Amino acid sequence: MEKTVTEILLEKNLSITSPRKLIIEEIIKNSNPISIESLQKRLEGKVALSTLYRALNDLKSAEIIKEFTTTDSITMFELISLGEEHHHHLFCTSCGKIIDIDLSKKFEKNVDAEVVKIEKNFNYKITEHTLELLGLCSKCK
Repeated sequence: MEKTVTEILLEKNLSITSPRKLIIEEIIKNSNPISIESLQKRLEGKVALSTLYRALNDLKSAEIIKEFTTTDSITMFELISLGEEHHHHLFCTSCGKIIDIDLSKKFEKNVDAEVVKIEKNFNYKITEHTLELLGLCSKCK
């Protein structure tokens, strides 16, 4: 059973506001990562721009949504599903489509082992990593 937007907000101890609900609903409706520009267009007349930015920051801080930047420096947002495993993205270099992908557990374990080695070699604390796969989607190839 999927949680309602209200349940998601309550679980993270955030007050239930119309802008927060509308933003989460749009991200869910999109089903793939969505840019701030697309969110802004879809919520035009419903959520003020300053409120949109403030609500996105609240949702990020509460770990309801995740923000990442595309290879074209476009800021994207996606919902963090509870129990979601770390995942990566395919980027279409022609139309900009982004698709979530999961890699094998073996591959992820190998990457994690390399991260530990890099941390030791450089005396560095790595908090996150991404893997970007660029190419052409089925419509563009």
